[in-house]
Amino acid sequence: MKLINKIAVGFCTAGTLFAMSSCKKLVDVQPQTTVGIANMYRNVFDADAAVIGVYGKVMKIAKPYLLLNELRGDLMDITTNADANLRQISEHTATVNNPYIDPQPFYDVIVNCNDVLDNFKKMYAQSKLKAEEFNQRYSDIASIRSWVYLQLGIHYGKIPYVTNPVVTLKDLKDSTNFPTITLPVLIDSLVSFTEKLPFTDDYPSGTTLQTVVDGYSTSKFFINKNILMGDLYLWQGQYDKAADRYKRVLEIGGPVGNSELWYNQYRISSFGNASVSYSRTFDFNSLVYTNGWRYLFERPQVDNEFNWEMIWSLPFDKNFEPVNPFVDLFSPNGGSYLVKPAQQAMDYWNAQTQVYVFTAATVTAGEVLRDNFPTDSRANFTYRNINGQPVIMKYLYNYLGTDNQPINALSKSGKWFLCRAANLHLHYAEAANRAGKYRVAYALVNKGIGYTYDPFPGNSVSANRDVTNYQQTFLPWPYDFDARGGQAPAYRNTWYRNIGIRGRANLKPVTLPLTDSVTNVENMIITEDALELAYEGERWPDLLRVAIRRNDPAFIADKVYDKLRKSGLSAAAATAARTKLMNKDWFLPFKFN
Repeated sequence: MKLINKIAVGFCTAGTLFAMSSCKKLVDVQPQTTVGIANMYRNVFDADAAVIGVYGKVMKIAKPYLLLNELRGDLMDITTNADANLRQISEHTATVNNPYIDPQPFYDVIVNCNDVLDNFKKMYAQSKLKAEEFNQRYSDIASIRSWVYLQLGIHYGKIPYVTNPVVTLKDLKDSTNFPTITLPVLIDSLVSFTEKLPFTDDYPSGTTLQTVVDGYSTSKFFINKNILMGDLYLWQGQYDKAADRYKRVLEIGGPVGNSELWYNQYRISSFGNASVSYSRTFDFNSLVYTNGWRYLFERPQVDNEFNWEMIWSLPFDKNFEPVNPFVDLFSPNGGSYLVKPAQQAMDYWNAQTQVYVFTAATVTAGEVLRDNFPTDSRANFTYRNINGQPVIMKYLYNYLGTDNQPINALSKSGKWFLCRAANLHLHYAEAANRAGKYRVAYALVNKGIGYTYDPFPGNSVSANRDVTNYQQTFLPWPYDFDARGGQAPAYRNTWYRNIGIRGRANLKPVTLPLTDSVTNVENMIITEDALELAYEGERWPDLLRVAIRRNDPAFIADKVYDKLRKSGLSAAAATAARTKLMNKDWFLPFKFN
């Protein structure tokens, strides 16, 4: 198998998915071997090999990325199989020698980024790369470096910020050689650097980095630079700028179009197979499993619904390194089953109210609101009870079958979901709310723009009425949404299929206090983050960002306390964790192991 057929022999040879072994001599280059480096950076295909090599390094941080971002929060708990090191992370007692908090794998990516970026500059100066080739690849790797640094800042609070290409991991281990900077200073530095990058779009079609290999579309391999920039602005508190960057991706197809891709991509659409539904009338046990929201995490990387939802997704293939770490973390069959859903997370889902929706051709069609059906069916897809134990399933649908046994014990293929449309909508909503556009935020989280901005919501697009002045926000960019879907006159505008995060999950809209406030809407958004994005690496950053923004340590301390209290492991540990977090002791000790 070749990822890119034209990549020079010796850098990414046939038989490599992510250049993890064949590109080792590229990504592990020692700076002093200048002759070797010159031979490795000869043309655009070598530059492509360098890009793929960096992403191979990124895949090696999947395990610490997920554990630190989820186990430190309120949604993930440890099992009885977990060791003392995982328990330390969950209870916020990690010591410097805990192997799970070693920053070295993250800096391994950064050191390689620094080297690649420096050599891209040399290639451009020597006319080995055209301007557009340089801009695209340089901006991609620079964005990866900024993203990794943001992760380090979130977890350690104070870190060495190094962009010098001659620095090696060995040099970094002597931290006295490099000044450290705090999270706020780091974010300012990342914003200043990243917003100046010359290219912010996806790799254009026709480039050697856009292809399909063995069923994997490389179009989703690469970081979305606008979303990264939006996240940095969100952390910095520049909410209009954050909304602008997110909106560019929300409307990635441009202002005009009429294709299925244009109407559905990243819009949380009513079309396709991504919603929660039931197959039999008044039978709450008839939840549809074979399609719908659950299938977002199983479906192949080249079909329509995958492309409409997934923005950044990296595949683990059974034939190539690194091995999928999620099977070992989550699966009780064929894995070590080290972490599980926290009781706190299950309580979040159970506190919701399902709207009962039937699939086509059943006895009763339409919606029947059942207030006595308190659940969020996304829970049924996010985790599964196996032998009486809750199991996180989002990463196991390509591994475990319906009988809870491995589909193929020798195959641990799977995906790492780094960003999808739901992340984008929720982060945009967070920015819009803080920018004073709370109704826009409310609409995207609940039942969509058209429903929220219609004085007579619930009418279908076939209704014979004039919606000229309804179903749109009447706001300037980046808060302008037009969801008109009427018949007299006929409208099918850009956002008419948008049904909102909770609408897609067929949940009752959130009822807010009569005195709506930024805080009430933000609380709603962060709760929805938990329900929709559990175990996707968003939870600790979301909690930390809001706690810092509000200067409210209880926002994060109380949630972690509730998780630990409900875990039944140690009441004293829950109290100690809350005390620590209330003192704003939010960061891990920094030491290379």
